[in-house]
Amino acid sequence: MCSSDLNTTEYFAVNFPAAPKVQDIRYMTASGAAAPAKIFSADEGAGHYQVTVVDLTNHQNDQAGAMAHAAAMRRPLGTVKFDGASELDGIHGHQLSMIAPDGRQVQVQLFLYEQEHRLYIAEGSVPGNVRPPALFWTSLAMVHPDGTVVNLVREGRAPRPQ
Repeated sequence: MCSSDLNTTEYFAVNFPAAPKVQDIRYMTASGAAAPAKIFSADEGAGHYQVTVVDLTNHQNDQAGAMAHAAAMRRPLGTVKFDGASELDGIHGHQLSMIAPDGRQVQVQLFLYEQEHRLYIAEGSVPGNVRPPALFWTSLAMVHPDGTVVNLVREGRAPRPQ
């Protein structure tokens, strides 16, 4: 079973294995500020899937280091197998693939959608003897308020390399 979640309020879409639960939280930024955030999560069997959306509108000074901070907070949770930059339609990102101490495979995809001041943290974890949760986090997309997928490259709004 797969539940496609289109959330135009938080500007994202992703395929969850079931309808997600939503929880409001406060996310601690690198500067120690508490930014409003939501966790969207769903489970399937022993797999856990979640997207945390952090609203940095009132914490724009934390935007530049937001992905590095989120990655740094996750690295100690397991043995890192892959740690590198990524990009999604012109939106800068970062990927982590880890093995947790209990043998679970953990994959994390981070994106900073600067235009909407949002940090996205997509995380999937599954037991070590099943396929990695790549289908979940590769389905993540940023969307406009009308639900169309954002593509900063096609729209001519991608940040230019310096």
